[in-house]
Amino acid sequence: MQAHETELGFLTATMSIEIPYFQRPYVWGETNWEDLFENLIDNQQSHFLGSIILKVIKTASGEVPRWSVVDGQQRLTTLTILVRACYDVFSKGKSEDDDVMKDMTSDLKDMLFFKRKKTSSQREIKIKHSVLDRDDYRKVIEGEYFTKLDSITLDSEATKDNKPTESGILKCYKYFCKRLLNDPTKSGIIWDLLFDDQQKILVKIDLESDDREQAIFDTINSAGVRLTCADTIKNALFQRAMELSDDKDTVESLYRDEWEKTFIKDNACVDYWSYIQQVGRMSRDNLEILLHCVALIKEFYDPVVHTISDLSDLYKEYISKLSQTDLTGFIKEIAEYGDLYRRFFKTEDNMTYYSYDNDIQRLFHILNVCDVSTLHSYVLKLLKMYVTDDSKSLPKELLDELKAVETFVIRHTICRVSTKSFNKICALLISGKTTIQDELNTKSHELNDSAVFKALCSVPSNKIATLLLFWIELKRRNDDSKMDHHELKYSFSLEHIMPQSWSEYWGLDTTPAIDYDTGKIIADTDLAYEARQNAVYELGNMTLLNHRLNASLRNYGIKQKIEGSGKTKGMKTYSELLVAKEVISTCQAKNEWNEQMIRRRTEALFSEFISIWGAEFYGRDLSEEIVLYLVSGKCNASAIYLGEKKLMVLKGSVLSLTETPSCGASISSQRKELFSSGKVVDGVFTEDVVFNTPSQAAACITGNARNGWKTWKDQNGTTLADLTSGKT
Repeated sequence: MQAHETELGFLTATMSIEIPYFQRPYVWGETNWEDLFENLIDNQQSHFLGSIILKVIKTASGEVPRWSVVDGQQRLTTLTILVRACYDVFSKGKSEDDDVMKDMTSDLKDMLFFKRKKTSSQREIKIKHSVLDRDDYRKVIEGEYFTKLDSITLDSEATKDNKPTESGILKCYKYFCKRLLNDPTKSGIIWDLLFDDQQKILVKIDLESDDREQAIFDTINSAGVRLTCADTIKNALFQRAMELSDDKDTVESLYRDEWEKTFIKDNACVDYWSYIQQVGRMSRDNLEILLHCVALIKEFYDPVVHTISDLSDLYKEYISKLSQTDLTGFIKEIAEYGDLYRRFFKTEDNMTYYSYDNDIQRLFHILNVCDVSTLHSYVLKLLKMYVTDDSKSLPKELLDELKAVETFVIRHTICRVSTKSFNKICALLISGKTTIQDELNTKSHELNDSAVFKALCSVPSNKIATLLLFWIELKRRNDDSKMDHHELKYSFSLEHIMPQSWSEYWGLDTTPAIDYDTGKIIADTDLAYEARQNAVYELGNMTLLNHRLNASLRNYGIKQKIEGSGKTKGMKTYSELLVAKEVISTCQAKNEWNEQMIRRRTEALFSEFISIWGAEFYGRDLSEEIVLYLVSGKCNASAIYLGEKKLMVLKGSVLSLTETPSCGASISSQRKELFSSGKVVDGVFTEDVVFNTPSQAAACITGNARNGWKTWKDQNGTTLADLTSGKT
């Protein structure tokens, strides 16, 4: 490795510079271009522009030297585009026979083009770009766009009717031309600086073909944070592929067919994967989130031990142990997960329409509103298990699993149960060591229906109340064949019917508090105040309006609040939803709104909640020892439930010798341990074996993911779920 200061003129040497397929596309924008331009025209500043790292590519004797860009693609691309812009602006209106123009044309050809042979008349572009940018870069460097500048729209020029040009290459060229045309003398000033042998504006690091470029990448990433975590992982994957393969073309084909096709096929694709989301306290792009999910699914990322800053190192460690075949399979698997992620993990906004029967959309909306992203990797694994390319509809088994996740999350949120353990639970779900049902059973006292009803009588936040009412509304619309509109935007305003500030217009002296059980006036002032204060925050006291009420009307009595006052419109005007119309109908019929009416509506909404997010809880100890059976294919096992979720598989039970992908690495490892320890010989248990959960036992026996609570049955065919729930 050699590092030295250099002028941009190093490019005038005869060489070919290649940007590898596995480097990211051009991403600089107007802020970067402005900083560079202002630096170069300011003679008071140092013009040091950073580093460029090139790695020599072995060539046969007599061939043009070839270099691969390890880092500095953005900087090198921008500077060469600037050179072209300076030439085009400076030469405008000048004769080709002008001596200065002859020299500049010669310099331009030497810097931006090369000839494979001295006697050749054909010149090739010196920098060979990645596929996504190659065509636009070629057109700029060959001078095709100077007369077409008006066809390029910068981000700063964009309007509602004139969208910005997608290509960053074209926008870069337009930006520099625009700045130079405002003051053409600057084109000569910048040209002289860029071609001055004394202006050491770059540090150029040259690597030999056997130098480890990944180490350089890591240093750059640590020092300058110029490469994202996803960049580092991608480069590690294909660097390792290069190391394992003697055929570069095979690796480039792998990159084109898998990575490029999935992640950088076009600008829309790039925009999706580079979209930044807030995940907890961190901002992460979609590609990094996907790679994190894959690491969890493959079980080389342990959320109990590792942090997101460990991700790239964990990938390097994992792929260092893979053969060429396994690495190729792993890269293809990442691409498969990427296709599923982009297909189902949509970016939503205020213009998105939701419908109840779109199960995936409903799940992700609920996860998003509840600020839960830690279960995404488990959902992605489920999609991989059940979804095929030609799937026109999602299989019932998948929908049941997704609904369980949805129910698990929303019950945690509404009941104010901590979700801090979700990271650990997700890893256990992926490994097959637990199921959603197991986790529900563990927290039955916190998440059961009684806990939910109690929570609905004191909703934790307006955000959650809005979420619940929104999906209850959509459920009603979905169930009513007479409804014209089954889709809605998530853009409604939550309204407390009995206002939070109730003392002025809902005072106890004029509007007595009503006992919700007896329907009688609460005489005790303190109890009446407490009853009213509590009723305000029941879900039954809330509705959704399609427009926020005027602040002056919000605290009025029920009649004015519904009808409005003067020119100020009331709830009646903004009540397009069923959850609002029912309130107005009830209030107008009785001309009042009180604590008992609120509680009755809360009870009705609770019933609707259960119809959407119902859950079963089982796992209690049995009063007697009952033998359970699991018969499936070549499996024939018997077991005894020990209580506290533990299950003992009995000696003589027969398990399957084959596994499916849904088995998971941990269950697969546990099966291998059963064989190596002699507890299972030729597929037969040689002794009784205790498992932590019925599902773990079922997965080990069948070789695929199973809900053990439903799989294990007694001699009468009653499931373990029913046996331990008190239903029998």
